[in-house]
Amino acid sequence: MTHRLYPIKLYLRHRYTKYTFLIGAVLSTLTFMWLLWSIRPRQDPIFLHYNVLFGVDFIGPWWKVLFLPLTSVIILLVNGLLGWALFSRDKFIAHILSTVSVIAAIFVFIAASLLIFINA
Repeated sequence: MTHRLYPIKLYLRHRYTKYTFLIGAVLSTLTFMWLLWSIRPRQDPIFLHYNVLFGVDFIGPWWKVLFLPLTSVIILLVNGLLGWALFSRDKFIAHILSTVSVIAAIFVFIAASLLIFINA
């Protein structure tokens, strides 16, 4: 039995999908812009990871901090594509994937705010 994909236009017009994708995209964009605004290009390495047990355990060039919002965008896109592929079979799984994308964007935003705080 062949399985046909749900039309992408209809998938993106679905209310829950549209709003979760929009929230995830806005959070990722805000995170990216806030990091660019707060952490300026510099020659000195910056703190990239802080651990409660060991303190700062990873330092590097300033541009590596931009991998954080990039990770959020990749999670958003992969989960969106998987949700689209699974939408015609099970809408609940597609909604779970959309929700996970927003939760990941929220955690990335929190991690970015902590990085900005330790590098200030």
